[in-house]
This record gives sequence, structure tokens and C-alpha cells, in this order.
Amino acid sequence: MRGLLRGVVAAVSVALGSWVGLHPGAGLPEEARAEPPPATEPPDLAPHAETAGAPGPHPWPRLNPEADMAKAWSLAEGPHRRPGDKRKLVTLTFDDGPFPETTPRVLDLLAQYGVRATFFVIGRYLDGDDERARASRAVLRRIADEGHLVGNHTHDHALLTAISHTQVLEQIDRGAASIERVLGNKPILFRPPFGGLDEFGQEAARARHLDVLLWNVEARDMQRDDTQGMYRDLVRQIAYNEGGVVLLHDIRWTSVSILKKLLAYLDARRYDPGRPNREGYAIVDLPTYLRAVEASPPERGARELRAKRRQRGVAPSPRAADAPAGDVAESEAAPEPAPPETERDERRDAPAKTTAARARRPVEVRAAPAKATAARARSVEPRSAPIKTKAARRTAEGRGGPAKTAPKSRRRAP
Repeated sequence: MRGLLRGVVAAVSVALGSWVGLHPGAGLPEEARAEPPPATEPPDLAPHAETAGAPGPHPWPRLNPEADMAKAWSLAEGPHRRPGDKRKLVTLTFDDGPFPETTPRVLDLLAQYGVRATFFVIGRYLDGDDERARASRAVLRRIADEGHLVGNHTHDHALLTAISHTQVLEQIDRGAASIERVLGNKPILFRPPFGGLDEFGQEAARARHLDVLLWNVEARDMQRDDTQGMYRDLVRQIAYNEGGVVLLHDIRWTSVSILKKLLAYLDARRYDPGRPNREGYAIVDLPTYLRAVEASPPERGARELRAKRRQRGVAPSPRAADAPAGDVAESEAAPEPAPPETERDERRDAPAKTTAARARRPVEVRAAPAKATAARARSVEPRSAPIKTKAARRTAEGRGGPAKTAPKSRRRAP
């Protein structure tokens, strides 16, 4: 009897197991019976802060999905201005922040002029529980709350072309993670420190769907302290490039002073739609700038064409009469902008060339007095000749009749 019962149980188990094998979801809740997604389907990416908060109804313009550096430099030149288009677009970007001391003042100035900018931040400043890290996170939240865009500038501001591949990935990913912990979104904007990104770095940015944004106007405000000179350099470059992507750093008080003067300068020359025949500047946010580039891409060799037009005097410089109060003298004193170097590396080497030129100047200046002395020596003899008559003396001194040239005053009357 016991053996018969065991046989029945075994038969029932085999039958039940076969039925369950043919119906794997039977008896399970609806959620448990759902099939897993195929392994080849990519996971959903977290929404990007720029995509979600970009002004306007249009999607974020992806102009350089391949993260090509040469193309990124070209896109920074701005849109091609068609004939009759008098508006010059300028967009402001800030690197290396946030700093609790200076970045809030930058935000105050931007709010005063109604400008939205883009901030490329260092992830390391946002990490930790110390007072400064908490203050930096609060500043970053204010940046986003006031409508500015936030981009990744790596975690430690490392030169990505001088470190290992593993470190490159770590710098990009840790910087993005630091921003995401504060804002809740991963940034899609990326600016490599020093503008350096090799083939491996470009591949890493491309795999992470990052938009590499560079610049074409800079004051080198991290290496210089002469506020007035840096301000003039910015004005020259903006006038020559007819707008562009301006790079400043929101971590130095000298940069804050430059920004204050630059905003006043551009506001005094702002484009007026009511006067479409008059050229002017429009400070726009980055999405607006990129959409203008998308609608009218920069022409190949645009920099060289601008240089030729300026040599022919076709492109007028901003007029000093339009300068804000206190800046008229500066605009008048500033010379016509010289065309920058066509190659980016040569432009970076400009300070060295300028220093070498300055070193050669004293040789020419020291030689000049000798020439001037020789000229004075040759002119002594005519001046030392005495004037004999009173009439001739009065004539030489400008009295007693109409002025005559020096040679005639020394001639004797016939």
C-alpha cells in the first residue's frame, strides 16, 4: 500500500512539473509574469538639466554629437551673419567655480542686466560636509534656480591630455556625479580644462552624449591682473569676431570687475529691433546662440574673410559716442582690433611673441637718441647764424607783417 502511494505521488509531481514548465507564469502575480527587457536595449538615461530647462519650445540643438574638437572650435565662432543682419550675438560662459565669495556677485550682475549665462563647474568643490562645500552647493543651486546652465568642467580641473585613460574617465564621471548629487540631473555640457581633449577624450565624451563647448573670446583673466587691459582685449576680440562665446572665470575679483564693465559696454551698444539698420550686440543664452549657429552655420574661412574686410575698412568698429559714462575715453583710446592668429595654438603662444617683441624694442629706442643728436648737430649751423637787421629780427619773431618762411627771412633784400 505504501509503495502504491509513493508511485502515485511521483506521477503527479512529474505531471505538475511538466505543466508548470509549459506555463512558467501561471500562479504568479501580473508584475512577476512580465518579461524582462531584451539585453540589447540601452538603459534609460537620466534627464539632462539643460534639456529640461532650455528656454523656448525647441529641443536642445545637438550640433556636434561626435564631440569633434575642430568642429567645436568652429561652432564657437558663432553664426554666419547674412547680408543685412545687424545683430551680433554674444553668450557668456564662466569656468572653475563655484566660489562662495565671487560667484554670487557674478550672479547679481547678470540679474541686473537680465542675462543668462553658462557655468562650467569643478566637481571637487561640491563634495564634502565642510562649510565651504555646503556654501558651494548652495551657490550652484542658485545658479540653476536663476535660469543659468550648468556644465561639467571635470572633477579636479585636470589636463585630460596629460593623464591616463582611466583617469580621464574618472575626471569626467566624477565631475558629472558631483553635479548630479546637487541638482538631480546630469549635465550634457562639457568643457575640457585648457581646451585640451585628445582622441580618447573625444570618444569618451561621445559615448556619454556630451556636447563639448569651447570659446573664441577670452581675456586670460587667470594669468593677468590688469583689469583695464583685459577689458580692452575683450572689447577688441568681440568687435573683431562680431560677437562670440566669451570665457571668463567666476573665481577672481578682477574677473568680476571686467564683467561689470563688459556688461555696461555691450548694453550701451545693444541691438535695437526698432532700428534694424544699425549694428548692435545681443547677449543671449547658450541655446539661443546654438540655434542661431544651427540656422546659419559659420562659413569656412570666416575668420580670414573678416580680416580682409577689416583691412579694407568694410567692418566699422563700435563708435566711442555710444560708450557708457566713464568708458568714452577707453573706447577712443583703444586701437582698431588686430586680427587674431588663424591657428588656435598660435594665438595661445601670443604672450611669448609679445614678450620677445618687447625685449627687442629697447635696442631700437636706445639707437634713436643717437640719430636725433646727429640731426640736431646738422641743424645747429643754420640756427646759429645771426640776424643782422632789426626788420629781419622782427620778421623772424613773428612781428611786423605777415609770416614768412624761414629761408626767405634769412635772405637779403635785392
